[in-house]
Order: sequence, then C-alpha cells, then structure tokens
Amino acid sequence: EYDVLEKRLREQAFLNAGLKITLRDERDDEPVEEVMHYEGGIRQFVSDLNSGQQGIHPIIMAEGVVDNVAIDFALQYNAGYKETILTFANNIHTKEGGTHLVGFRTALTRAINGYVKNQPDLTKKLKGTALSGDDVREGLTAVISVKLPQPQFEGQTKTKLGNSEVAGMVAGMVYDRLTVYFEENPKDIRLIIDKAVDAARARDAAR
Repeated sequence: EYDVLEKRLREQAFLNAGLKITLRDERDDEPVEEVMHYEGGIRQFVSDLNSGQQGIHPIIMAEGVVDNVAIDFALQYNAGYKETILTFANNIHTKEGGTHLVGFRTALTRAINGYVKNQPDLTKKLKGTALSGDDVREGLTAVISVKLPQPQFEGQTKTKLGNSEVAGMVAGMVYDRLTVYFEENPKDIRLIIDKAVDAARARDAAR
C-alpha cells in the first residue's frame, strides 16, 4: 500500500537528517514519484506535524549523547489544545511510548515549574501551586528520538521502549537544554507558561 510505505519512509527521512529516499510507484501507466529529504531532521518533522496550526513560538530543538545513547528532541506549542508526542527508538516508532517518553515528560514539567518558581509574579498568579503534567502538555507537539546499542522492546506489539536507564538520561538532557533555552528566551517561555496557566485554571474551574 503506497500510503503505508510513504508514511514509514517519510518518518525515516525526518529521523535521519540529510537522508534522501525516493519512492516510486510504477504500477500504473503514469508512475508516481516522491522524493523525501529533510536537512532539518526532526525540526522539520515537528513543523510538518504542526502545519495548519499556529505555533506560538519557534521550534525548540536539541540533540546530544549520554553514555552511548543519542538523544534528539524537538517541540513546539500551538494555539490548539491537543497533545501530539511521537517517540522513536532506533528509528522504530514506539507507539506505546516507554522510558524515553517518561523521561521527556518529567523533564518538561520540571523545567517549566523550575522557571515559574524563580518568577515571583508567576508564582503569585498560580497561588504557589505547581503546574501539572497535563497543564504543561496542552497544545504541545513534540518528537523524541533515541538511538541506543541494546534496545528492549515491550508491550503486545513490541512498540514500547523498556530500557529503564533511558528515562534518567532523557530527563537529564532535556531538562538541561530546556532550562538554558528558557533563560535565553524569556518571551517564548512566558507564552508557554501563560498557556499552561490557562489550562490549569480551566481544569480547576471544571473540577
């Protein structure tokens, strides 16, 4: 099925920046050809996922290697409310998430709450309560890709990463990079926090 192949190959092109894949269908009289090539890697992946949505800040992206594990992530908040996080381990789409997703979510919540703590006006706005994971993920689009020597896959369909050490590695790297980014881009983090605060208030009101 052309659509299945196209989706899978496009993922590969996004996950491996610079890789060029040509998909050609010669089953009909008029062949269909598509070339997939993204120098921007997962930054372009997030941009593609967010197309049609209004991003509220530039895409945040970072990559690094921790103890032989390559970690790559990109994220952008949009004006909507849906959370879209795609995770990959060794280019395999881990649909059920796993330890890399746990690490990412932990770091994101911690980094945002850490920033809030150092801003008296924000602490006052939240009446001293911390933002929850649900609050900080509203309208978030992100891609996390890890490459590791011995992945352990779990779950019924083997699409969940089980390496316990990866959670801490991802959490540490993502937290460090986000903390630096937030310090250097106060305007962006303010927009993200305002969105999370609105989400927290709405949740509170609903309760």
